[in-house]
Amino acid sequence: MTLRVFITAFLTATLVLLFILYKLFPLKYYSYVLLYCDDLDPLLVMSVIRTESSFRENAVSPLGAYGLMQVMPQTAEWLNSRFKKNYDYRTVEGNIALGCLYLNYLLEKDGNLEDALIHYNTGPYAQQEIKDDAGKRYVRKVLGSYRIYKLLYRR
Repeated sequence: MTLRVFITAFLTATLVLLFILYKLFPLKYYSYVLLYCDDLDPLLVMSVIRTESSFRENAVSPLGAYGLMQVMPQTAEWLNSRFKKNYDYRTVEGNIALGCLYLNYLLEKDGNLEDALIHYNTGPYAQQEIKDDAGKRYVRKVLGSYRIYKLLYRR
């Protein structure tokens, strides 16, 4: 194989890989994320959305969490009351607003990203073994996606 053929094959494979990664890690709903992320890195929020719902607007979990950011109805009610908002968790914009509001709240309360993500996933009152198992798996998924988002979209 000549060097020219090798370089062409390598560049083609790299372009195909990048194309696939951009499809798997889109910036769908990014304008809403930018509106509501406040102190959060918008790419982190994109990673949470990808992990929670794979960008399915009407995703519903077996426990009743809803939408892109899988907001529980009770959590939405609590957030709206606590922060004097009126976001509808059943709309794309409202779901992102509530998810960002909640994640910002947890980050401020917990003081670190890992604990905030665990509590976002398991709820703040989950048993320790659930936090250690499901919560830590969730953190690995979100942070893995976050690394790829930063690789693809940081300029």
